[in-house]
Amino acid sequence: MLRGILLYVLVILAVVTALFRPFSGLLFYLWFSFGSPANFVWPGLLFDYEVWIAGATLLSYILIEMGRSPLRLKGMRLLFLLWFWFAVISVTAQIPMIAFPKLWEYSRIFIMAFLTFALASSEKRIRSILYVLAMSLGFLGLKGGFDAVTTGFTSSMKGPGGMMSEQNEYALALNMGIPILFWLAKDEPRWWVRWIFRGMAAGSALVVIGTRSRSGLLGLIMVGIVLTVFSEHKLLLSAAGVVCLTLLLLFGPHGALERYKTIPTAAQVDASAIGRLQAWRAAIRMVEAHPIRGVGLRNFLYVFPQYSSDPPRVTHNAIFDLLSEAGIPGCAIFIAMIATAIGEMFLLRLKARAHSELQHLVTYCQIVFGVLAVYLVPNMFINRQDFDLMYQMLAVEAGLAILIQQRLAAQHAQAQAVAGVEIPLWLKAQSMQ
Repeated sequence: MLRGILLYVLVILAVVTALFRPFSGLLFYLWFSFGSPANFVWPGLLFDYEVWIAGATLLSYILIEMGRSPLRLKGMRLLFLLWFWFAVISVTAQIPMIAFPKLWEYSRIFIMAFLTFALASSEKRIRSILYVLAMSLGFLGLKGGFDAVTTGFTSSMKGPGGMMSEQNEYALALNMGIPILFWLAKDEPRWWVRWIFRGMAAGSALVVIGTRSRSGLLGLIMVGIVLTVFSEHKLLLSAAGVVCLTLLLLFGPHGALERYKTIPTAAQVDASAIGRLQAWRAAIRMVEAHPIRGVGLRNFLYVFPQYSSDPPRVTHNAIFDLLSEAGIPGCAIFIAMIATAIGEMFLLRLKARAHSELQHLVTYCQIVFGVLAVYLVPNMFINRQDFDLMYQMLAVEAGLAILIQQRLAAQHAQAQAVAGVEIPLWLKAQSMQ
């Protein structure tokens, strides 16, 4: 009961703060969404508190902040197009009454992503967003890692609830959190914060192993690859990765290793993998029958018997799920949206590296690149195209891209002025934004 009262007090504090300070309200929203404080409260005491915090933040933004930080479409056009397409296919879905609730879920996620994009208008704000995400996911990793070690990994670890309730989704979230923690620690001047973040990253890795999720292991390997690619000590980090993988295979938890051993032969002997292949075949038949509009959001399981005699089950693959439910256009927009963001972060990082005063932004580019790259790998074996953390990172990416372009334009304009060269009007306008 005391924990429930504390949760209510925190929600009231968040709502009141959001009504006067919309950016603070956004940070509260991110903490409640990914830190999952409700995990420590009895289920009977819970309510949809995120709607209250999000609503207060949105109202406050409209009344107070919109003039200073207007809504922007540049950088998020593909997300807006995806939103429009989801609305269209919900109307044309085979069972619209099933599709519309899913459209509303996506709409809530997209609205908050656009709000994050509007408010992520400065380096300080982007840093604050990344710190809140790091501490929210990092706390779960630190606590979960401690629990895993003290219990000897005796049981499969599950997440706190919501989109992180199941093992695969929990592993996905913590894998996405590790690059944020790792690179913020590297960029952090306070030694004690660096070690806290490193401990959180290590704990998150332990939790991923504790979930016994095979897609989680693949995501963790991708984390190691991404961290190594951007490391200044590639050989050392590669050697450390090989040592960690060897230790895992030799001394890792028995339950996790038994699951991992089935990866090479899963398609032949594992019932879960065989079921996924059956679902993929059903998805292909749906695409063949409805290549443009698909069968509609969340319609896959309900129309499954029309396309396969196998037992209905989810696809466990984001691409097949999107192809079957949103058609080829919806899947193409989704892939283009993520690929564009990853490519833009990579290119802007290269440009910003040449300027010493932009090194913090270089780190943020690496973080966004890493998180989105890590997100993709597990989603070949789970279908979490609706994972709100990914859309929040797309919003951060769009805000960060605009900020870096403005900084580079301002520096170029300053260099032109020093050289006595007349500055074009478009460059002056961009540098003054």
